[in-house]
Amino acid sequence: MDPLTGLIINVLASGAIFVASSVAQEEIQVNYRSLKEFIGEKFGLITPIIQLERQPTEEKQKSLAKSLKYAIEVLPGTSQERENIINELLTKTKALGESLEKVPQKEFDIVGIDLNNVKAVNVKIGNIISEGEARVIGIKAEDSEFTNIIAGNITAKKK
Repeated sequence: MDPLTGLIINVLASGAIFVASSVAQEEIQVNYRSLKEFIGEKFGLITPIIQLERQPTEEKQKSLAKSLKYAIEVLPGTSQERENIINELLTKTKALGESLEKVPQKEFDIVGIDLNNVKAVNVKIGNIISEGEARVIGIKAEDSEFTNIIAGNITAKKK
């Protein structure tokens, strides 16, 4: 990932994760949507962004970064028009990044185990302690299928 697209995608992915949580502030939501829509409209990458929202994996981030880098390289228009679009992209990225930096660490979810897109036959989970000042979750599972799961000794508490 080159530094420019890496920065943009990292901020976008962080925004997506935070907006998906229940504690996202309005400023973050507005700046996230603004960046998302801008990248979608100017670079035609709305589908990869939606995929990143659903699964903010490193693989999805790298794929989106590669697509954005290419879209920037082949951006049509005069050099001034391209420069204006890139500057607007950076301005929107900076706004979202600054919004995210304002959030105290205690606002983030505390998750003991976070399972996403897991398909397993036998799973045994135990001795999990999640403790924090925000929403505390012992086990979080999304888009997962288990034939047999045993979970025990799970503690999730607010400080």
